Order: sequence, then C-alpha cells, then structure tokens
Amino acid sequence: MKDTTIKIVVNEIYNRIKQYQRFLITTHVRADGDGIGSEIALYHALTGMGKSVCIVNDSPIPQIYKFIIPDTGMCIYPEVSQDHAEVVFTLDSPTLERLGKIQEIIPKDAIIINIDHHISNEYFGNINWVADDVCATGEIILALLKEANVDITPDIATALYVSIVTDTGRFTHSNTTPEALRAAAFLIERGARHTEISKNVYNTNPFNLTQLHAHVLHTIKLHVGNRIATVWLTKEMLEKTHVDAIDTQEFADIPVSIDGVTIGVLFREMTKPNWVKVSLRSRNGFDVNTIAKIFGGGGHKYAAGCEIQGSIADVQQRILGELEKALLQHR
Repeated sequence: MKDTTIKIVVNEIYNRIKQYQRFLITTHVRADGDGIGSEIALYHALTGMGKSVCIVNDSPIPQIYKFIIPDTGMCIYPEVSQDHAEVVFTLDSPTLERLGKIQEIIPKDAIIINIDHHISNEYFGNINWVADDVCATGEIILALLKEANVDITPDIATALYVSIVTDTGRFTHSNTTPEALRAAAFLIERGARHTEISKNVYNTNPFNLTQLHAHVLHTIKLHVGNRIATVWLTKEMLEKTHVDAIDTQEFADIPVSIDGVTIGVLFREMTKPNWVKVSLRSRNGFDVNTIAKIFGGGGHKYAAGCEIQGSIADVQQRILGELEKALLQHR
C-alpha cells in the first residue's frame, strides 16, 4: 500500500474514532499472538482516548498470552459486557466467517473496520486496511497509531511486540523483513517488555504440555520422498495430558522443522465429532495457501489451514494427494 493510500485509510479510520464512542474489537477463532496482541494494543489506544471499548473473542485466550490481558474490557462469547457497538474492529481475520460466533453480535448498523495481512482477505469491511506484504497485523496497527500520533505506551508496545515476534516465529520466518525488525526495535525503545514476553511465550512450558509434545512426536511420519512430514494430535492425547487445544498452536511448526522437509502438516481432531483441523506450514517457495483454499480454508503462502470432515487417516490421505500433485508441479 502506497504512503498516500495509507494516509487516506488512516484518516478514514481516525475520523470514525473521533466521531463515535462505543467500540468492539475482535479477531479470528482460536486467536494467536498476532490477533491478541493487535487487539490489546488497539484497546489501550482507544481507552486512552476516553472511548468505551470491549474485546470479545470466539475462543479462550491461550495461557501464554494471558500476561498481557487487561484486567477489564475483555470477554469470551457469549459474555458481552458492552452496549450496542457503533464501530467494530476485526483484526487479523480474512473473512467474517473466521470470527466464529462473534458474527452474531455485530450490530447490523455498525461500521466494520477490517485490518488484516492475509492474502486471502475478502475485504468485507466498510473500511479495509489489508496489507499482505507486512509480517503481522500488529505491524499495521503500529502504523495506524503512529500515523494518528497516538502515544505508544509500554503496554501498547508490549502487545505489539507479542504480535510481531510470534507471527515471525521469533524472527525466523520469511516474513521477517527489515521493516519488521525496525518495528521491533522501535517497540523496545518505547518500553516493550521483551524479556517478560520471552519468558511467558517461549520459556514457561507446563509439564503436561511437554508430555503432550512427546506424544505428538511419536506420530511423525515422512511422505513423498521425505518432502512432507505429518503429525497427529487426537482428542485422546489432549484428554490424557489435560491440555486445552487452544494451547497447542505451536505444534504446527514441529513437522516442517525437520531437515529436508518442504511441507509440514498437523492434523488435530476437533471437538466437533468427525472433523479435523489441518495446519499447513512450508518453505522453499511452496504455497500452502492454494492447498488450504481447495478445502475451503486459507491463510498465508507459508502458513495456512482448513477444517475437513472425516477421520484423521481419511483427511491425511486427501491432503497428501493434493500436496503430492502440487509438489510435482513445484519441481
């Protein structure tokens, strides 16, 4: 997005912020660090302007992000503590469907401001700021706040640093651009508590989660000349280790980390009977977003997902069939 276009969008958004008082902020189902960090940063910015703000998400907050959650103003559907919202910010969600049950509580007359970095975004908002060339939605929120001359407090900086550090995989993914690193440096200068973030997000693993990790490692298999790696995560494993599925988001990175593997896939049984959540990760230029779209999902070039009805074994067979065809064309 060109600088002139950014200024136009910022003005549109900021004019709505000045015009209205009641705001609702939300993100996609099974919210990750980018979605949650972006929400919290915007929450602090808007409350700092004297606005009435409520964050409402479809899914529980993963344990590793609870340290940045404000004491008030955040709830999980169906608990909604705010009056009729005039403006709804949807963050890091490519479609309205990805908001889950939150779609049900968006007032029909509310202004929807869609801020996202997914290539699969459907531009469903009254105002859309979609930039698929940035590392995280948090990078867009930072640009918005800077352009609007909002003071970046340590709480805002910490939330946005969570967004950027998690969506770049601790600055190891291909979306780690010079702009992402400059944004991270700026946030540390503004008081981002990066040592606290490292401790909570990466270095405080509960014992039962480590046990689950061991169970998942036992399911690793290689396919198609060792170019694809798969792992399984079953409801039985979750029950045995007493782990909530929302706390297993990082497991999708396990298979693609294997040397020589181009595509990694995590198959997780969902609470909905006979449905499987498929998380795809890739490298070496392979676009997994195109595969996810075949099954009604989407995401990014190197990280995407979908949900498919069937057993893990059946779903794996279908996914591997599409991946093998795509790999033959990718050579």
